[in-house]
Amino acid sequence: MSRLYCDTIELSNAHFNKLSQNKLGINLFKIELPAYYDLVPMLVNYLSETELQRAEKYHFVKDKNRFIISRSLLKILLAQTSGLNISEIQIEKDENKKPYLSINRSIHFNVSHAENFAIIAINKAAVGVDVEYLNKDFDYSEILSHVFNNMEIETILNSNNKDHTFYKYWTRKEAIVKATGKGISDNLPLIPSSDGCHSIDAELLGGFQNMNVLSFNLDKDYIASLAFDDNNYNSDKITIYSLPTSLEDLMLLGNI
Repeated sequence: MSRLYCDTIELSNAHFNKLSQNKLGINLFKIELPAYYDLVPMLVNYLSETELQRAEKYHFVKDKNRFIISRSLLKILLAQTSGLNISEIQIEKDENKKPYLSINRSIHFNVSHAENFAIIAINKAAVGVDVEYLNKDFDYSEILSHVFNNMEIETILNSNNKDHTFYKYWTRKEAIVKATGKGISDNLPLIPSSDGCHSIDAELLGGFQNMNVLSFNLDKDYIASLAFDDNNYNSDKITIYSLPTSLEDLMLLGNI
């Protein structure tokens, strides 16, 4: 059996300068996408030919820009974390479509975005992150039984803030499957998402023995969850960073 711990926390906020490679732990980055729209023509220069082709497949400009911004900033951060030049950062996908850094698989990362925000997580161990916009117009009643167990459904329906509780539980399950690399499965109702410590079948966590899932408000009407493999984490030390919005400062970060 494996241990799964779920909690809600408040993160401390800080501006990001440089990451200490000797103290690499959980690093979270909050990206307000519209702040980088003007940089898109420059940021495309840091994408590979394959990434550029992927960007062109997006029908809407907003979606295309979101991919360009998220991927280029991720590569800048991975270059800074690994000490490599950004030209050496090649992101591949494994058989379950989980991304990894081909030149250094000891660095784990994950990205999620919703509407105007993206979030990047980098860690020394398995990590998954999910952010969602609290869409009050979304009717989720028909999917509850496909995603949640009976206790979770009852908690959502009896909550004073049903939307917030739904998205909190949803982002937790999404973050877990992204951290384990198992992807979306029919076993989501079997993966607990309520607060507290749970003992579950190790296979549901991809064989991981310990998984922590922390939920937090990313911004007004945005909730996110972070899942990571670590039995000795200290939530008091988890900080979410904002990145520079000028190309010059970003270049200093990414060994460009």
